[in-house]
This record gives sequence, structure tokens and C-alpha cells, in this order.
Amino acid sequence: MRKTNRVLAATAGALLLSGLLPFQSALAAGELPKLWNFCTNGWGGPLFDPAERAVFVPGGEDAGSGCWINLTSPDSGKNWIGTDLQLTLTAESVKAAGYSPQQLAQMLRVRTNFSNTEWGEDWTARRWTVHRDGAMTVRIPACTNNCMGVFLQLSGAPREGSTELKAELRATGPGYDPNPMPLTFDYFARAGTKPVTFGTPGTFVPVTPTRLLDTRGGLGAPAAKVGSGGSVNVGIAGRAGVPAAGVTAVVLNVTATNPTAGSFVTAHPHGAARPTASNLNFTAGQTVPNQVTVPVGADGTVDLYNHTGTVDLVADISGYYLEGDSGLRFTGVSPKRLMDTRDPWLNPGTPERPFGPVGSGGTITLDVAGKYPGAKAVTLNVTAANPTASSFVTAYPHGAARPTASNLNFTAGQTVPNQVTVPVGADGKVEFYNHSGNVALIADISGYYSDTGARFVPTGPTRVLDTREAPGKPLGEHKELDIQPNSWKYGIPPFGVTGVTMNVTATNGTAGSHLSAAPSTGCERFQGMWPEYSNLNFTAGQTVANAVTGRLPDLNYCGSNVWADAVSIYNHEGSVDVIADVSGYFLQD
Repeated sequence: MRKTNRVLAATAGALLLSGLLPFQSALAAGELPKLWNFCTNGWGGPLFDPAERAVFVPGGEDAGSGCWINLTSPDSGKNWIGTDLQLTLTAESVKAAGYSPQQLAQMLRVRTNFSNTEWGEDWTARRWTVHRDGAMTVRIPACTNNCMGVFLQLSGAPREGSTELKAELRATGPGYDPNPMPLTFDYFARAGTKPVTFGTPGTFVPVTPTRLLDTRGGLGAPAAKVGSGGSVNVGIAGRAGVPAAGVTAVVLNVTATNPTAGSFVTAHPHGAARPTASNLNFTAGQTVPNQVTVPVGADGTVDLYNHTGTVDLVADISGYYLEGDSGLRFTGVSPKRLMDTRDPWLNPGTPERPFGPVGSGGTITLDVAGKYPGAKAVTLNVTAANPTASSFVTAYPHGAARPTASNLNFTAGQTVPNQVTVPVGADGKVEFYNHSGNVALIADISGYYSDTGARFVPTGPTRVLDTREAPGKPLGEHKELDIQPNSWKYGIPPFGVTGVTMNVTATNGTAGSHLSAAPSTGCERFQGMWPEYSNLNFTAGQTVANAVTGRLPDLNYCGSNVWADAVSIYNHEGSVDVIADVSGYFLQD
């Protein structure tokens, strides 16, 4: 949960009711409705007339500053918003800001809500339009439900230096005073913050899972294990239908097998500094898969680094992100169980496939588009439970030939989860194949790709949680904690972000348990009710990582000027340390 700039609304209402800030008097006959507003600098600052002083925008301050905008009508001083509004930064001040208009449009985030909603819960991110002369405009559409005003909040990314941005606010609807109201925004650097490097937004292109790397047989690299402190380079661009240029990030299922020691693997763009985060954690002799979303280096490749001992690495591509808007966009959902072969209500069985586990060489089909119309690819957390033999599971589009790639690898008796992103078939379904023995399969959806939704911005691994350092104690039994990844301190805009991709690691667990991640849509996410889905399953003492795609909810009011728009992580049994590294975010634009 975060504190956000709600002092504006609360103080405005109190002052209006008390008469300290009286409603505007009725206009003279024939006089057009005029804009009027007041602003506050930072959290809890005093209200002021923006015609008299600048509105501060401290770089790297999530809450930023805000203004309350209103119109005075000729109808006995009534106040309401019934017209589109337009906020424009002048071309001259944008040119003098030290950044291009396109950069500034990424750095300055704007959101609004209307006062007719209780506590203004309908916060909506607004997008800048860059004009040919360099001016930048945000359009605020008219309220259609008797609004008393509009709350506008402005937050700026960390920056170097400072600049004054001259702006004009005007009503654009017919019958309103067209004269603009001048404003000045003082956008300045804040001590202790570093400028943000923005990734290139892209859309998703799913592919039928295809193997790009297998060090056991020399596919994509020499037939040799990756040594201690060594890396293997994986070519992405120009392979498996991936274009030679324009690729911003890739989705891989990476598997570590035949390791000689406990170690970890880190995926990162070739040519970039290796981050401290890890993607796979394993012990000697284990076979461990994990889905990885990683930016692609300038040469179209990624590196996989092994820390200790020797290990064979396998990498299967399931999709990639491409600059522009020619691919698919992401829609996150609250996690929901779609398949569980142990549950006769979810999977009662059919004459063709009776109820129960998936047998050796058997398959089970999941209808995705029937529940999520328009879905062309889906992100699922798939769990293999109660296997009777060592085996692997492959997810692929229903109706397509089964690929040689795998998504889950497990031994008899293991419970193994892995995030899977897979295209759906022409009939909107996904097929799951089990190689050997019998196994129960569970699938929980976290989102899907279609023609509408949000674009993906890769960041590379950024640590947003490590309970070993803060709060300095493990997550207890039936306890939850919130992560606030959409913050400038992690290089992610606080407004307009609908979800994140993360690698979540459980370590030092005292009991066999599972972690569940979900959007914190309320002030207490689970409220004493245990979630039915899971993202990571682990035994006491085990270190396990899994990819998690988490939806960020709309801002919800929690009382005392505290608002919730976080991701919650819940632990079921014992205590466990939790680590989370964000690899990118979904931006609604």
C-alpha cells in the first residue's frame, strides 16, 4: 500500500464545506463558464493558486503534486465538468527541458479522476500527444456523471538538473470560455535519485515452443556443459521465425539439468553487465525449469550464466516482444484455477479422457478462449503433482503438432510448478502432454494476450523484495506482504502500469509450503481466506524460483489517506524468505 496525493481532495471538500474556500459566485448573464483550480505541492502541502506560484514536480517522487480543476457555471454558482479539458506544455519550454519531447512524455506521468466517484477511485492514466512543433498535450475527457471537478496528479521520473515547464489548461467544449489558464511546473532533480533508462515498449508475438539451445547435443552452442562462472550465448534474432531486428525481449523456458553442484543461472542481454539476480536455483543432480523474460542484446542474443559447478542448459522459445504495435497486448487477470485433474468439479472427465491424472503419453485439453474471448496466447502457472515416475510435460496449441520442447520436468513424488506462456490453437484451446507415468496437472491463469490491452516494457532484473534484508524477517505462516513495484525507485512509472513480470524465489523455508501472488485489490488482500491457487511449491530448506506475472489493480482507498495498488504474496505454512526481481512491466497506453 502506498500514500498518494489525496490531501487535495480531502482538503478541498473540507474547505468548501467550511466556507474557507467558497464556491465561485454565479456568472453574469451571457458569461461563459470559466476554469478555476488550486494545487498542492507534495504530500500534505498547503493549497495555493497556481497562477501565483509554480507547481513542484520532484523527480522520483511517486505521489508528485496535484491540482483540483473546476468550472463555474452561470447556474447559481454550480460547479461541474461537462467538457473535455486540454493540458498543453508549450513547445518553447519543452525544447528547453533538456530532453526530447518523446523522452519527456515517458518521464512525466499524468493521471486524473472525477469527483463524482467516492474518494476518486477511478484514477486513469493519461497519455501525452507530441505535436510537430514539440508541444505536448494531455486530453482529459468530459465527465458524464455530474462531476464537481477533476483531480489531476503529475509525477516525474528521476532526472538531472531542473527546468520550468510552461503550460496552458483550457476547456475545449463549445459553450465554455476558451481562454487558457496558465500554469508553471517546476520539474527538478531530487537528492539520492538516479535517472531512469526506459525500455522500448513492444507487443507480443507467440510462437509454438521451439528449442533454441541444448548443450547436451550441441544445438545452438557447442556440445559441452557450462562451467563454473561460465556463460553460453543464445541466438534469438533470426531464428525460429523471430525477425532479425526490432526484438526487445524474449520469453524462454530455460532448463538446468545434470548439474554437478548446487548453483544458479542468470539470464541477461548479451553485452550488458550481468545482474546480481538469478532465474534458476538448483542442487546437484536436479533438473529444474523456469520461464524467463529477458531483454535481447543489441546483437539479438542473450547470455545464460552458471555460478558453480557444471550444468547442461536447455532453452525453448515461446514468444518474443517486438517494437511497435503489430503484435498482441497483455491483459492481466486475478489468478484463477482453470484446470485441476484432482478436482471432479473442474475436470469431471469425458468418455475420451476419464476423470483422473494424465497417463503416460496422454494429453488433456484446456479451453482458454471459451472463458477469455479473443485470447490468442495465455500465461498459466502449471503445476505437476503426485507423479508416479520421472517425466516431463509439454504445453502447446491444441491442433498443432506436439513440439520437442518441454515446460515442466519432475521426478516421482515431486510437486513442480512452472509459468507457461503458450499460443492457443485455432479453436482457442491449449494441449498438455505427459511423457511417462501418471501425473495430476493444475493450471492457474494470470493473464492472456489479445488485440487489446497493455504493451510490455523490459527492464532487466530489478530487485523489489528480499525479506532477508527488509523487513529482515521471513514471511510467516498464513501471512502476506505487499510489493509496490510500480515506483520510480525501481525505474517503473507509478501511473499507467497494469502488471509486472517477476522472478520470485522462496528460500530458507521451515516447512513444505507454497506461495501465492495476486493483485492487492483491497487493503487486506486475502482477509483470512487462503487462496486456492499457488505460484511456488517448496519443501523445507529448498530454494525454488518461479516466474510470476502479476496484475496491478486499480487504486483502492483504504482509509487514512492510504491506498492499495500492490501485488500481495501469501505463504501457506511455516516461515520462508521471499525474493522478487522484476524483469519488465505492462504499460497501458
